[in-house]
Amino acid sequence: MSKIRSEAVCVYGAKIINAHVLAMYAEIEGVLAARDIEYIHRMRVASRRLRSALALFEVCFSGKEFKTYSRDVREVTRSLGVARDLDVQLALLESVMSEFSDPKLIPGLHRLELRLKQQRADAQKEVIATIQTLQADDTLVSLAKWAAPFREMSEGVYLFSPALYELAFSGINARLKELLEHAAYIQDERNITELHNMRISAKRLRYTMEAFADLYGANLKPFINQTRKFQDMLGDIHDADVWIELIPRFIQEENERISIYFGNNRPLRRLLPGLEAFRANRAEKRRADYLQLLEMWAKAEEEHLWDELLKLINAPMDLEDALRSLQQMEKPQTPQEGTSEDISLED
Repeated sequence: MSKIRSEAVCVYGAKIINAHVLAMYAEIEGVLAARDIEYIHRMRVASRRLRSALALFEVCFSGKEFKTYSRDVREVTRSLGVARDLDVQLALLESVMSEFSDPKLIPGLHRLELRLKQQRADAQKEVIATIQTLQADDTLVSLAKWAAPFREMSEGVYLFSPALYELAFSGINARLKELLEHAAYIQDERNITELHNMRISAKRLRYTMEAFADLYGANLKPFINQTRKFQDMLGDIHDADVWIELIPRFIQEENERISIYFGNNRPLRRLLPGLEAFRANRAEKRRADYLQLLEMWAKAEEEHLWDELLKLINAPMDLEDALRSLQQMEKPQTPQEGTSEDISLED
């Protein structure tokens, strides 16, 4: 990835980073109160986008600043991720409960729901501790202060410079290459780890394209939307994989709890029908989602989606001479005496 630092790169980066800082900050109160699962979801997404932006614009920070900010935001993402995953599992369990009308299936599902709620309560303690650390370290405040001088410069800096387009090209190209490296594994549904990694790569590509969307107008939006569809589908497949693996482990854990409490495991029998039925339900859903993923991927290849994306992000590189000429024509006149059009970071 390009490591060229320029005013345009850092001014643009400050705009992106500051937006994600504000998005995270806006959710803190709701996350701490845990009134609605959407607070966790929004803050987690904002923290992911912020981490992506920090990596893209690393050149605008000192090494120490970058490591500190990245570490603090990563810890928030991690703790929110655990809580969010449990929220999603509980919401899914509630949504499918009506599909299991046989009374014999209910005890197992209710027991699973109980344990997940207990885990969610424990996860909230970690969320609160992490947010309190974030506040004590003034991470978001410090990032906003870092961004402020660059944002003040935005009026006097021509943002759409070759250096910024080069950064966009190298960033998007690297993430696209990472995504396509997983394509070889997509034809085998047993490649659970590879499909999970592919989802992560799709997410990273999407966030990188979103960061540079302003440079390409509406032209980048179809690629962002399609990448999000792949990310969502791969996410559904991963969620099903988690359930399929979780249920047998959950049965073993309940077996141990029941055996210790009752001295035998006979009460486990009433839980098994619901748990096994739910696991079968997730396996069936996983299969359907996987087949849909194959169709989506084949259509994208047929339409040369990724080749078209490469054409788009390559195009601005051919405009380097034109942009340089434009900048020369737009150079500001010498400031009149008693005024200053040069903005220093120390002002």
